[in-house]
Amino acid sequence: MFAFLKRSFEKNDASSRNYSVFNYVYAFVSRDNLKTTVILLYSILALTAWKYIPPADHFADSSSGECVLGPLLGSSHVVRPLDGTLSSRITPVGFLWNARKIWTAFVLMGIVPALIVVFVFKEKLSDYGLTPGILKRTITNFFLFLPIMLVLGWLSGNTRGFYNVYPFNPLAGVSWNALFAHSLMYVFLYYLAWEFMFRGFIQLGLTQNIGVAPAVLTQVLASTALHYGHPASETFGCIVGGLLWGFLVYRTKSIFSGWGQHAVLGITLDWSLILKAF
Repeated sequence: MFAFLKRSFEKNDASSRNYSVFNYVYAFVSRDNLKTTVILLYSILALTAWKYIPPADHFADSSSGECVLGPLLGSSHVVRPLDGTLSSRITPVGFLWNARKIWTAFVLMGIVPALIVVFVFKEKLSDYGLTPGILKRTITNFFLFLPIMLVLGWLSGNTRGFYNVYPFNPLAGVSWNALFAHSLMYVFLYYLAWEFMFRGFIQLGLTQNIGVAPAVLTQVLASTALHYGHPASETFGCIVGGLLWGFLVYRTKSIFSGWGQHAVLGITLDWSLILKAF
């Protein structure tokens, strides 16, 4: 059947009046296109599902910068960031539930794509950037851009519009212990999965079939779309970051340099927001 579809497809391109549903289906499932179809179709479904997972309550008011943890914790008293006043009310289940945007990202952007690579594509995760790569370059490039990420993350905390989005887990601001736990989850669950999804699964997975530039721009388009609704500075910054970290994947043969930089940027932003709230 596929041989027939292939002959039919070769005779009728998309502009032909004879183009049929069989040609259309074959364009998705042909041997040359099947891997690309799986990567993009899964990405569309997973990223859309993640975007629509309901976020937790806000940590602070975006207009005043005032911490609003009190009502979240069922208290009428003012709760100051990191003072630990009501930390006894936080259960592990409650903490994880409020961090749902983090651990669901780990599942949808990390675990499932990794399973697809290993069991569907029969390929190695190291081919998708999950490796130290050229270690000297990975380390050098990480530290090269580290100061920039620290400065950008801290200064971005001056933009109160970020309180509408971050921190993903508002309970991170209850106490120092909660903040450190949140930061570890951010690094090893959220940002590792994010970089693997976009710079590994999508970018490296598509490079062989569609080329370097289209693969990079595809992951930049997808990652930028997930930032719609965030402050404009972050959304446009995502384009720059996607291009930079896309380049570093090829340069270092690893996602680790971009992973570290992205994590430092995001964690510094969260710390800045929490410390600057009142």
